[in-house]
Amino acid sequence: MYNTLGDIKTIYEDCKDNCNVIFFSGELGYHYILNHINDIKIPCAFTYYETKHILSILLTFVIEHPTIPLNRVYVDFLTPLNNYMDLRNYLPAPYMPYCFESRTYDYKQITQRSKELWENGKIDIMLTRSINNIKNFDKLGIPYISVFPTEEMIAESISNAVNSLRLTLGSENEHITTIIKLQYDNNMTNAEREFREVSMHKLLVDTRKESQQDFAISVAFDRFELYNQLPASTNKVPILKALVLFLQEHFAYSFRFGAGISNSVDKSHYYAETALLESIKYGNNEGFLMSGEDTAITGPLSHSQELTYCYNNKNATTYAKKYGIDESNLLKIVGLFQLDASTKLTAAKLAKALNITTRSCSRILQQLFASSLIKELPTSSQNKKGRPAKEYEFCKQAFRTTLL
Repeated sequence: MYNTLGDIKTIYEDCKDNCNVIFFSGELGYHYILNHINDIKIPCAFTYYETKHILSILLTFVIEHPTIPLNRVYVDFLTPLNNYMDLRNYLPAPYMPYCFESRTYDYKQITQRSKELWENGKIDIMLTRSINNIKNFDKLGIPYISVFPTEEMIAESISNAVNSLRLTLGSENEHITTIIKLQYDNNMTNAEREFREVSMHKLLVDTRKESQQDFAISVAFDRFELYNQLPASTNKVPILKALVLFLQEHFAYSFRFGAGISNSVDKSHYYAETALLESIKYGNNEGFLMSGEDTAITGPLSHSQELTYCYNNKNATTYAKKYGIDESNLLKIVGLFQLDASTKLTAAKLAKALNITTRSCSRILQQLFASSLIKELPTSSQNKKGRPAKEYEFCKQAFRTTLL
């Protein structure tokens, strides 16, 4: 505990030789130590709210204070330093509460901002985490609500802070979330559903034991969520690939598989949900993975050579929209090009990679050929009945320029 920010220097001197990490309850102390103590000897972090916590706080406020609109509220812990907790991505500007706009974040500046908003009649109340600053709000007569984190918020924020510190300490782990969704028919009996769920759960427990992996399993109706942490240096693709192949071999019913890898728990879950949608679109008992800052998709995971492609490829998505090609199918072809630009293409081979009909692949190839992105190869003169399959290869420079 400290009464003034200056006390942090004394706390640091007392702790630096006896602690491995210093945690702060909020950003004020954290940024003070970074800006006022040179050559800090031990890692520092603060326990912070995540976006979901801020949304929960604001929703609770709206429910409990229906007569005060959010645009008449000042939240002193939404700052440029935390990018306003991404709140502007969720709330339209007319509904946004007032935030702390300066990058100089201390009690004096917080108080000054509060005073300006209150005296100019722009706010009716404020939400604050600056507990040590409450006496100043009392003097100014500004109504406020002190926001305290729940036990769950504290636990999550400390966990995230620890994960962030692992990078500094040289032992960073990545979060792996995997979602397996069972596919049910509308007329399926409850007994059959229960049987399939129990069968899947047993397989997951069995493979966890056999592979000696320490992943958690949670079950919710037709889906199973697996969670694990592994060092960033570990190649996770073979592990996920092995799981998909194991389920394909031992689970006799339909499922879809999506996995996400990130330094953030929330991101890994979001990535897994996105990869699951890719698996659902693809069909069959197949798995896909999303990872990295470029949100790259890898899959199908059971294939001998997995493709990697990104939905943020604007050139490819623009081309797909213009010529009526399914975006996912075109991006997989781009991934095939990046994997091996010398590969030979036929409608039959492409159909296997994309899990669509040969006729649909023929139409895609015809369009790529019309755009001079691929060229037709001479057919071999063999005594075979029927028309020989057309074979193409990439026009490397044109393909790269147009779709990458």
